[in-house]
Amino acid sequence: MSSPDDPVTADTCAGRRQVTELGPVAESYDQLHRIDLLGDARAARAVPEGTYDSTVCAVFQASEVGLLNLARLASRTQARILAGDIPAASRYVQWAVGFHRLLRRLGTVMFAARSVFGTNVSATTALSISESAGYAAYVDALRGLEDAAKGSLLAGAPELTRITIATRSIDDSLYRLLHGIRLGCHDATKWESDLTAVPVGACRSTDELISAETLARAVAATELNTGTLHGEFVALHQIPEILCAEANDHLEVAIRAIRALELSRAAQHLTACRWLLDPVVEAQRVMAEHLATGEYHGFRTNLGPASGTHSLSIKQHMFRDLFKHMWNSLEAWLSSLGGPSLEETVQDIDTRRHDDPEAWLRYTVVDQAFQLHSAHQQWRHEHLHMPRNCLGSGGTKSMIGIPDGPQAVYKMRDAANAQHSLAAVHRARRTSLANAVPDSPLAKLITDPSSLDSELMRVVGEATREYFPQVQEQSYQPFRSGAAERNP
Repeated sequence: MSSPDDPVTADTCAGRRQVTELGPVAESYDQLHRIDLLGDARAARAVPEGTYDSTVCAVFQASEVGLLNLARLASRTQARILAGDIPAASRYVQWAVGFHRLLRRLGTVMFAARSVFGTNVSATTALSISESAGYAAYVDALRGLEDAAKGSLLAGAPELTRITIATRSIDDSLYRLLHGIRLGCHDATKWESDLTAVPVGACRSTDELISAETLARAVAATELNTGTLHGEFVALHQIPEILCAEANDHLEVAIRAIRALELSRAAQHLTACRWLLDPVVEAQRVMAEHLATGEYHGFRTNLGPASGTHSLSIKQHMFRDLFKHMWNSLEAWLSSLGGPSLEETVQDIDTRRHDDPEAWLRYTVVDQAFQLHSAHQQWRHEHLHMPRNCLGSGGTKSMIGIPDGPQAVYKMRDAANAQHSLAAVHRARRTSLANAVPDSPLAKLITDPSSLDSELMRVVGEATREYFPQVQEQSYQPFRSGAAERNP
């Protein structure tokens, strides 16, 4: 059996990249997802970090990436309809539904930011997503899709279209195509509304503020054959990168505020951070629901060492540096309140939270810290879908040589939950950090070696090892960074 791992050319000379029939093999996570261009777009905003204005910019930049991908999906759907390939068209539409859902989340974050930071923000202009280049590209592509669908389906096969809409269900590819189009149209009216007339203090156009040209280059730089879903895979990493960088800034402000006993400021920025992570979690869900195992295998070789690693922003700064400092600072603050024990202090905060404004502020800081960790837990859960669905069990290695992809991610989750201050504060609040109930009937059924889930994991693992035998021979290449610890 041929393997997707077999390159057409593999020039190992200095300065030459390995290439497969699909295109170049990424040499790093940063190169694959064009973190350099995302960083350039972020730097060009020229607004203070960890502020309301920076949050607006981040949400609009993430939305621009989503819109550029919706435009690409609409064009691909149009081409498949014109070619009479309804199953492929319906697949692209389902991906579009996922991106619409993600834009809905971004619209919600924008509303939340305006609520969290209040009406006293310094606003000199208003941003609307309809003023962006990505929006214009999507409208043009959607118009082309609608013309093709109306010509080929409503006019070209009116009786089939009517019968399909009236009597068929989601097991029918034409129904999925038509239903997906109407879902996207309805959702678009909501995210556009939420991303319209948003006040901001920077007096520049939407495209200037979000660096639309730079983001377009980042989206277009996937460099692979458009027959794959590689571009969508990249987009669902680029959007979280934009949002996580912004969330990190807010978390750093919150940590400093906790140390300075500026509780209202701490609560505000913890809330902003938590809201920013909501679409980050959703991006993982979209990928889990729509990216098939074989589709991932089709471009896996081109991911290179990027498959199995995360960025400096997520891997190191969010889940290691700031995670540690936030919970250490929270425990230190709670311990400084003078209670007989950490547990009694936390319980007293919960019990007396309605007694006076200061009591409520203390409670809010603790509650928002717990809400933020819940978002972290949700991300880790959704992220596990990828190694489960695309690597499987039985010792299938990742592209960086991790011996068992799913088990490695489970271990990282458990190691994070073992962090001393995190565990101590959760024990004090009598909140479990466990992600599973191993003795429950449901857990026993699912995790049993003979269960359907276990068998499917085994089958995926066997297929992955068969398709990528070279990967099984690789030694472990751990994530390393020369960047300094992010120390608030």
